[in-house]
Amino acid sequence: MRRRMVSSASIVLLTLALVVLATAADTGRLDKGQAGKYLRTSEKALKKLEAALQKNNVAEITAHAHAYAQHLERVQNALAQRAVRESDVLDVADRVDEATLKHIPVLTRVRDKVPAEARPAIEHALEVSRRGHQSATEAILTRGEVEWHGRLETRVANEAMRRNEFLVRLAERSRRRGDAATERASIEQYAANMGRLADALGRDALAPGEAATVLERVQTSTQRHLSVLERLLDQVPEQARPALERAIANSRRGHQTATQAIAATPAAGIAAGRPANAPPVTVSGPGNLPGGPPSGVPAGPSAGAGRPPGAGRPPR
Repeated sequence: MRRRMVSSASIVLLTLALVVLATAADTGRLDKGQAGKYLRTSEKALKKLEAALQKNNVAEITAHAHAYAQHLERVQNALAQRAVRESDVLDVADRVDEATLKHIPVLTRVRDKVPAEARPAIEHALEVSRRGHQSATEAILTRGEVEWHGRLETRVANEAMRRNEFLVRLAERSRRRGDAATERASIEQYAANMGRLADALGRDALAPGEAATVLERVQTSTQRHLSVLERLLDQVPEQARPALERAIANSRRGHQTATQAIAATPAAGIAAGRPANAPPVTVSGPGNLPGGPPSGVPAGPSAGAGRPPGAGRPPR
């Protein structure tokens, strides 16, 4: 009898453990792979919804609208509840924001065409998509700030440029949405990040042995960022221009300082055809914007400075 009681107790405990594990798995931290699957499924549901609209099939329209909302809401809730794996948050938020930029106009158009009985399902899908955009925006802005202590290391520079990349993308999508407040917030955060980075480069506050990789990462990333920011300068309202001009100035300062520092190294000079005993290129002093383009680059209109040939949108 005692053995049976122990066995029964063990079964109960095992059952409870399985329930806890199942709950943990269901509410566990979402990674970017899982989020990608949910987003792809929601995208397919949206396409099926549009096809059902062509047939004017209310039942199918409603079912696909619910499927769209269900899968997107899993990702949206994870972002809102900070239940996404921390290393994947920016990637997931970026994908959600990009997806909802396309989905919301489609759902709005569908809502205006569906029969009245299908409209509540479309409204719900629209609300989920809007919440997804809001959660994604908040996640990117919350984690966009770059902070570090001591000298600038490769790891810090890589993470800083990564965060700046997401801020630039958010600013560009916000411009397409007509969301001036988010556009300005992302640009201001980018400007603050690049100001700190440019100051560190100007002071030569780089970790020993890591200067080359830090400078190269800053140089290549700011090339891409400048092409987007300068394009936005022609589109933003007057009240948003100061923040954008500051972002461009700080990014250009970081790019030029990194470019000059790379050119000043003996290895870079020899590769460029400069004699090994030639005097190094002078790097701009800390705290000041360079008075002109990097050495060897012809002067031109300020709006074009820092823009590489054929530069476009940051790669995804």
